[in-house]
Amino acid sequence: MAKKPAAATAKPKRATSAAAKTAPKASKAAAPKSKAMTLHGVFLSGPSYKVALGLSMMGQPYTFHHVDLRAGKHKAPEFMALNRYGQVPCLEDGKITLNQSASILLYLSEKTGKMGGKSAADKLSVREWMFWAFDRLNPNIFRPRAAARGFLQAHDEVLKVYTALGKTALDVLEAHLKGRDWIVGKSATVADIDLYGVVSFAGEGGYDLKAYPLISAWLKRFEGLKGWKPAIELMPPPKA
Repeated sequence: MAKKPAAATAKPKRATSAAAKTAPKASKAAAPKSKAMTLHGVFLSGPSYKVALGLSMMGQPYTFHHVDLRAGKHKAPEFMALNRYGQVPCLEDGKITLNQSASILLYLSEKTGKMGGKSAADKLSVREWMFWAFDRLNPNIFRPRAAARGFLQAHDEVLKVYTALGKTALDVLEAHLKGRDWIVGKSATVADIDLYGVVSFAGEGGYDLKAYPLISAWLKRFEGLKGWKPAIELMPPPKA
C-alpha cells in the first residue's frame, strides 16, 4: 500500500515590527568640509603673492591675514611661534604650518596633485628652476624694487651690482623661453608661479621688460590662466 507523501511544513515567518517597516534607512553622514587655509602675508610682498597665486590657481580656499611689518608684527611672539624666521609668507593648513614661498608652492602642488610637472624629469626641472630663481632672480629683482619703493636703503653702487645680476638672470630666462610656452613641459607649473611672482615686479625695480619679448609674452600668457588675479585682489590691503 503506497504511503501518502508527508505534508510540507511551512517555514515560520520572521516577525517584523511596524517600527522596523516604517523606520527610514540611515543615511551616511556628510564628510566634514576642510577648513580654509590661512595665508599670513603682506599685500605688497612678492613672495606672499606667489603663495596667493598658488592657492587661487590650484583652487584652494583661504583667508588672508595682513602682517603689519612697519608695526613689527612679524617679530611678535605669536607670529614667531608660527614662523621661526619672522618673515612672510606663512601658511597655516590645519595643524601644519609652512614657511618660505617655494616650499609652500611645492607643498600645495603635492597636496592637490596639480601643477607639479607631468613626469619625474619634469618634477626635478620644476625644483631646479625654483632653486635657481631663489639664488639668481629673486634677490636681484626684489632688492632694487624695495629700494625704489623706499623699503630698503642701499648705495647706488650696490644697486648697480644687483641690477647687473638681475639683467643676467633675465637674459637666462629669455633664452630658455625660446620655442616654449612654459618654464617646464607643455603646461604651467609651480615653477611658472614662482618665477612670475618675481618677474611681474621687475618694472618696479627699474627693469625694462620691453627688452625681453619672450618674457613679456610669457607673462601675458600666464595672466590668461584660470585662477590668475592681480595681487590686490588676492591679498586685500588693510583698511585705513
